[in-house]
Amino acid sequence: MRYVGNGYKYISVSKIPENKFYKKHKIIEKLTKKYELNLTTWQRQYKRRKGIANHIGLLFRDTIIILKTEGSSNINDNSFKNVLNTPISFKYISVILYKDERGKLTYKLNKEQIKTIKANLGLFIKNRNGTSFHKELKKLYNLHRVINYRGFMLQVKTILNFIKEEQKKHGTKFQVMKFF
Repeated sequence: MRYVGNGYKYISVSKIPENKFYKKHKIIEKLTKKYELNLTTWQRQYKRRKGIANHIGLLFRDTIIILKTEGSSNINDNSFKNVLNTPISFKYISVILYKDERGKLTYKLNKEQIKTIKANLGLFIKNRNGTSFHKELKKLYNLHRVINYRGFMLQVKTILNFIKEEQKKHGTKFQVMKFF
């Protein structure tokens, strides 16, 4: 995620199929050669000054992620997507990278996930189900430890305000763990 803040705005995600996993090293070598992934910092800086696109490759288990900067490129690859305001989905969560009011890049959760979290918390407060309430809040707390970005923190503040209003409305007093 730190590369996106350094100008790598385009992303291409692909998976290595299980039947080709035995030749993973050959695939990585081919991609390294094609996208010039083994450049030094100075070589990348030279390309940036000349207006040529740089590429970075990341490998996690069977997933290959290639990030690209703006600039001219001799590689005709239309598989790259702009990461700004495009949901990036992982197994359980979907995050969005966007520019905040300060003009800096930050992450937040998808709107549908925030609505689901609020609906669940509101239902648990209304039904006075403290165990489920605390389980849902613990999920949010664990996300807070992973997605430690300003956009997500602002979303957590709105959820905490929502909890206060709902507790006042329904007369419950569940303990809320500290996030900050």
